Amino acid sequence: MSYSSDAGSIPDLISLSKIPVNFEQNIETDLLEPVVFNQGSSTQDGFCRFTLQNKGFLHSHSKLFLSVEAGTGVNSGYFNPATGIGQVIKKAVLKVGNKTLNEVSSWDSLHAVKSSLIKNENNVEREMYTSGRFMNHKFFYADGSKDVATRYVIDNGYEYDGTVVAAGECNVPVWAEMDTAAKAESPTYSIDLSDLFPFLKVNQLPLYIINEPINIELTFYPTTGHRLQIDGNDTAGAEQLIRRTDLKFCADYVFYGMSDEMERWANANKDLSFSFVDYRLVETTVNATSLTSGIIRNLGMANRVVPRILTLLSDTAQTETNILTQANSIAPHVNASGVPGAIKYNVRYNDSFEYTSDVDNTARLFSILTDSEGVPFLSRTEFSNQRDTLGVSTLQGRVQNTGLGGHFFYLGSKLTGGRVGQRGVELHLSGTFTSTTADTMRNFCEYLRVARLSNGMFDVINA
Repeated sequence: MSYSSDAGSIPDLISLSKIPVNFEQNIETDLLEPVVFNQGSSTQDGFCRFTLQNKGFLHSHSKLFLSVEAGTGVNSGYFNPATGIGQVIKKAVLKVGNKTLNEVSSWDSLHAVKSSLIKNENNVEREMYTSGRFMNHKFFYADGSKDVATRYVIDNGYEYDGTVVAAGECNVPVWAEMDTAAKAESPTYSIDLSDLFPFLKVNQLPLYIINEPINIELTFYPTTGHRLQIDGNDTAGAEQLIRRTDLKFCADYVFYGMSDEMERWANANKDLSFSFVDYRLVETTVNATSLTSGIIRNLGMANRVVPRILTLLSDTAQTETNILTQANSIAPHVNASGVPGAIKYNVRYNDSFEYTSDVDNTARLFSILTDSEGVPFLSRTEFSNQRDTLGVSTLQGRVQNTGLGGHFFYLGSKLTGGRVGQRGVELHLSGTFTSTTADTMRNFCEYLRVARLSNGMFDVINA
């Protein structure tokens, strides 16, 4: 395909789907060091900042490289199978000049929800090596049984030691373990830039026409309790440090055309608009009593276009000694007879409820989550703690059915009533929970924003 010299012949370089497959492009890769780095402490968050060069187009699948060193007394550290290395990150911010394009707090919790949408086979075949995620399942056949599997378990591609009855154990691969005696061998994982920032899932930044600095700012969890999961035989409470020499940002800059196509595209596009989504976190302290009585929480978002809302009921006491970190969501209590506790859920805005009657069935809750986010690859036991079919086998010494069952109770709604009015969005929620589980309710409100790039300067407004 040939192109003439007029600007109209140049494809839309912002939208990847509109660039011809045979349009020449060159990629230049820079391995950037953080311009600011703070390790943090046992009580203070860590922080780092990367500054990008203003050249080419920033590829949305550029990578952040991270590695964590095991602390004293930790011989078999590993990462949360639902989030992988992402459990280290508490907050992610993308800035152009002093304007914020994306700012996501409790990023690891949102990442856990989005990670559940990845096919299980992709997790074990790819993500386990690139990001540390390995939420994958397989049937567990007890010794002597050829065709009967009464349980299913986490599958990371390695054989279990023992039977279900004998509480067989699954361990992460040796190369994936973090050992305080071999800190230099700690594996380095990557996080996709578009996973950090929703803006980059649908747009790519033309850095070379931006006249402001572009910064990526990451806040890390404190050094104890959240950066690493430890084996049942390891010592808790040790500081887990981010390996400074491995912390890098791999920025891919894309250049299009064989001559002056990019210059002509810039001259023809001095005023650009980008539509994208951001997430506003509304966090509330809850307990079993307040949840039983019922919570009506105003989430704000007045006069904004809000396509969907995600709600997690997290047990923040879950730290390094559990399979999952505080990036979990606890389901209603199920009694010894297998009967689940009551649950009622609804969303009210613009003087009406999204659902004509409160949703009180977990299967229906899973269905509306699917309508909102897509199909999560979770079992019924993991979602609602019903049908206790998770194996009593262990993962790194932690029992799977108690560590994973009822820990992925994500509530999601796709809002269909248009722009939110002045009274904002109200979440109505009640349920039967035990006193030792959910203590924090996290609501992620997805809302639309518009960024305008005019003469090299950015402006950002809510849609």
